[in-house]
Amino acid sequence: MHIHLDLEAGISGNMFLGACLELGLEPKVLRAALAGLNLPGWQLDLKRGRRGGIRGIHAAVRLLEPHSEHRSLGQILALIHGSGLPDPVKKQAVTIFVNLAEAEAAVHGIPVDQVQFHEVGAVDAIIDICAAAFAVWRLGVTRVTASPVPTGSGFVQCAHGRMPVPVPAVVELLRRFRAPLRPDPVEAELVTPTGAAILVTLAEQYGPPEIKRVDRVGYGLGSRDLPGRPNILRILASDLRDEPPVATSDLEREQVAVLSAHIDDMNPAWFGPLWDRLLSGGALDVALIPMTMKKGRPGVRLEVVARVEDEESVARIILTHTTTLGVRSARMDRFVLPRMERVVKTPWGAIRAKEAGGVWRLEHDDLVALAQRQQWSLPETQQHLTPFLAESSGEKLIPVVEFKQYDFSDTA
Repeated sequence: MHIHLDLEAGISGNMFLGACLELGLEPKVLRAALAGLNLPGWQLDLKRGRRGGIRGIHAAVRLLEPHSEHRSLGQILALIHGSGLPDPVKKQAVTIFVNLAEAEAAVHGIPVDQVQFHEVGAVDAIIDICAAAFAVWRLGVTRVTASPVPTGSGFVQCAHGRMPVPVPAVVELLRRFRAPLRPDPVEAELVTPTGAAILVTLAEQYGPPEIKRVDRVGYGLGSRDLPGRPNILRILASDLRDEPPVATSDLEREQVAVLSAHIDDMNPAWFGPLWDRLLSGGALDVALIPMTMKKGRPGVRLEVVARVEDEESVARIILTHTTTLGVRSARMDRFVLPRMERVVKTPWGAIRAKEAGGVWRLEHDDLVALAQRQQWSLPETQQHLTPFLAESSGEKLIPVVEFKQYDFSDTA
């Protein structure tokens, strides 16, 4: 599914969730998933209502008991990782919170692990972000675009005092992800920090809608009325179920952590198990580079690329399972080709394949397994599979849901 966010009235976490519910996200399934967070003292209220004459869904987290504690990023990530949410949902929610924490850290000039969340780290924001990640996964969203971001104007009162709109954390998120702005004179906070974090994490392109058709529309209602316009987030969705998957050729930019260590006193036989442990522990890439170290001793440079949220855990693996006493770490941007997966059906069984840059590549582990079963060489196996790869329309590896209409209590 390709969704386009129409940001005429901005975005917040609850507006995004309300619009996704209208697109077909099942309330019972959502509530059951969020219950897996093991976070007590809240209730998710869903009601139909109207803003500016337009009917939609208002989603709100109601606290059943006071919550005054502040939470660090580490505490929030531990809560998400320890939940019963599906792994792709955990990954998406963690990414949203890391982006938000890094923006807060930059604004306050402190390390990211010292950020203490106030409004943003409250229970309702944790629910909003995890619900947004679950909605994207459950609905099978494969692409998100958005209109330019309205700025709003005026001031709001928050934990740090009176702040200009958009608030500093929102400005930092929009700056980091180069989101285009649309000046808006309305005196209101149109984009909340939670909404901004969800937006910049999900959206890959900004501008007018480029979806091929509108199959469904979702309206998420804001919590107040705006002068001169309905306070809604409109999401236009195209199912694309009867079209073959098409991957964009645009490069995607993301930030990663690059960790390195110089080692000259380790048994070379230990690098094999280390390699496997790093990859299973979250490393995206591992390299060993021969080098000459002090006193002319031969050594290697261990270089590991990891997601920012996995930086500390990967560093711990290096320090625990090698002889090095220190690990260097740097943040870098990298460009990657968008990837799309499908399953190719062949007479010898199903084989996974990935498309990147217009070229389909067979999953190596599946290729090796088939070669062993058929007692073929790898070149021979590749030759047997190529015609099926070219002809197969494929199956996208996304969750499939049946879209139904759900009843919500109707309010004026």
